[in-house]
Amino acid sequence: MIYKLSKDNLNNLLGVWNKQQQLLVPYGQKDNVMLLPWNGDEPQLDYINLALPVKEFLFEQKEALFSWEKKDGTFEVNNEAGTGVEKKILFGIRACDTYGVFYTDRFYLGEFEDTNYRARRDATTVVALNCLTSGKNCFCSSQGVGPFSKAGHDLVLTELEDCYLVESATDKGDRLIAWGHDYLRRHEAQALSAEKKDELEQKVKEGFQVQLDLSNIGEELSKTFDADFWEEEAHACISCTGCTSVCPTCTCFNVVEEVEGDAGRRVRYWDSCQSAHFTRNAGDHNPRSNVSRARYRIYDKLKYIEERFGYKGCTGCGRCIATCPTNISILKIIERIQEAAKKPDAKLLVSQITEIAYQRPENDIAMHKSLYMPDVATITKMVDETPDIKRFFLEYDDKELHKNFKFKGQFFEISVFGVGEVAISIPFGPSQRDHFDFCIKKVGSVTEKLHAMQPGDKVGLRGPFGKSFPYEEIKGRDILVVGSGVGLAPVRTMIVQIMENREEFGKIVIMASALHDYGLVLTDDLEEWSKIPGVVVKYSLKYPSDEIDAYTGYINDLLPDLGLAWQNTTAVICASPRRIKKVSKDLLALGMKGTDILTTLETHMRCGSGKCGHCKVGSHYMCVDGPVYNYEEMLNMPPEF
Repeated sequence: MIYKLSKDNLNNLLGVWNKQQQLLVPYGQKDNVMLLPWNGDEPQLDYINLALPVKEFLFEQKEALFSWEKKDGTFEVNNEAGTGVEKKILFGIRACDTYGVFYTDRFYLGEFEDTNYRARRDATTVVALNCLTSGKNCFCSSQGVGPFSKAGHDLVLTELEDCYLVESATDKGDRLIAWGHDYLRRHEAQALSAEKKDELEQKVKEGFQVQLDLSNIGEELSKTFDADFWEEEAHACISCTGCTSVCPTCTCFNVVEEVEGDAGRRVRYWDSCQSAHFTRNAGDHNPRSNVSRARYRIYDKLKYIEERFGYKGCTGCGRCIATCPTNISILKIIERIQEAAKKPDAKLLVSQITEIAYQRPENDIAMHKSLYMPDVATITKMVDETPDIKRFFLEYDDKELHKNFKFKGQFFEISVFGVGEVAISIPFGPSQRDHFDFCIKKVGSVTEKLHAMQPGDKVGLRGPFGKSFPYEEIKGRDILVVGSGVGLAPVRTMIVQIMENREEFGKIVIMASALHDYGLVLTDDLEEWSKIPGVVVKYSLKYPSDEIDAYTGYINDLLPDLGLAWQNTTAVICASPRRIKKVSKDLLALGMKGTDILTTLETHMRCGSGKCGHCKVGSHYMCVDGPVYNYEEMLNMPPEF
């Protein structure tokens, strides 16, 4: 239904809406227009872009996830999602921003639902105002998301010479029309007004200063991953993160602890893939170089997001161009990509995996209160495995959580209240229901605090998260397990299941390696497993030892003499990506298939649910699609990993 609003009555209509809910409208001049509370003055409607995208009202620059307070020796955890949220109407939003809302709705409300975003989204009504003029950096028409709003709005206005055409898209929009019935009239010529609107949109598109053909940009990007110009673009970037701050579809965040005495909050704030720390892991290992970092932003916006979600990752608003202090322009980069892709020597990068199983897990333990809220657990026992690795035994304080626990996933997020949270792999099997245990290496601030704790101390647990090893699919096969240092702990979960059902598998070889004998973990387990018929345990050390019978050198050297039926063997490897690749190449040479080589790729996984963005590699979120992959899947990822 199309309604007609006289231009003289616009402010009257805004006044009616403002009595119902807080109304924010565009105020300002030129490039400094912002959404501000309506004060009775007419809004500024001839602007090109808001200074900041609408996402700032739905995904705040800083907001609390949960609060905690220490009471009587334990912790009381309270949900902060929706705290202080008031209903509001955002008026005069351009198509590039409404599309940003459309995308962030999909991102934050699909699969794992972000409770904070849900609270703000439900309280927000978006009123779009279609563009009649494009800016010098605008290319939304080339992306197919504008200049007239197609999605993400509840109500949309189109300005004609003598009036506004008003159309509702949702129940929220219908409510606005009902509130403003004194000033809105049903347009008598519905078909004619729709035709006039379409003609106007086409005229506006033809007037765009930037016209691009992006129909083949995905393939063009695949051909230019290693192009020489990326080094130049990376050199120009000073990591100010301005581009991601003004982007309507940037959703990444980090979390910090705010502490005051025996209470505190976990707070998230906007983060950026363009900051140097973004992919840095504990121990200062960073898989993403400066070139990878600069290139990733472009690939994510023009390729990875669309591969993942089927939505455009770039709205074509051009804000990043205007914001960049070193004049990096996505338009110029696109031009360089398309030129480089035409060169005869341009070759396709190994194709990405686009069919990704991205489903909410069956286990809802992690989401029973709020996506980011941990449940309190008590440390019941601690065992020293090595000088810097301890094994922690934990029990939920709420015993019902153990009763309802379904064994899924590959890792938990463990919180130290007031310090932070860290992802730790699951080393136990499904038969262990009354407690959990984790091997934790001291490598960062959270793990350092954990190592200083004692039995009886309290921590927080969220999980389980991630894709686990495919236990059912490997029955009937020989099994090779290779664990380097603490890398044996993540694969223990599969070893336990195999040992509990030993008759369903062939020969089993477990290989543990470390620099020194005192760097080996799970030595008691290894000794017990070695006593089981058909199970062989081997050790490899860089430095010789009188304490243990171990091969001195690389564990790869032992592979040819293991006596495994290589074409009917499944290998499980947990080590650094470099070591994984070296061992895998030797296994391939022995006759194994890449799909039979499994690994768990540990990296910077902050949220556990594919929201914070830190563990994203190409179109994959390691915390959701992984961390377990086979070798062929690993090679199909961008080589930066």
